[in-house]
Amino acid sequence: MKVVTAVFLLLLAGFTTQQSSDQERIEKIRRYRQECITETNANPELIDRADNGDFVDDANLKCFSKCFYQKAGFVTDKGELILDVIKAKIPKETDREKALAIIDKCKDLKGADSCETVYLVHKCYFQSSRAD
Repeated sequence: MKVVTAVFLLLLAGFTTQQSSDQERIEKIRRYRQECITETNANPELIDRADNGDFVDDANLKCFSKCFYQKAGFVTDKGELILDVIKAKIPKETDREKALAIIDKCKDLKGADSCETVYLVHKCYFQSSRAD
């Protein structure tokens, strides 16, 4: 089962401490995914589609994005990005300048509510990380 999107690799790969192994990171991502599916009643098939770049306009999927980003420590409960945390956790193996440019491009997007805001930011990160 695919649980890691390109954007999660860009931003979330570094959300655990530097001492954490890749396996620990993968397990944390899987746990957050399952917890957020349960909490938001998101359809796992829609999450998988988003993992592949097909972002469906679905309220539960939008709240799944917010839930996941909250668990990773990247957004507040109001859906506001915590930019210093996001920037601090950019993995060393990532092109930092490109990552910062993507963050800057997407950071001011706003939706109708906090779930939609985080969803739009996530979608922007994903699409921007694929553009080249």
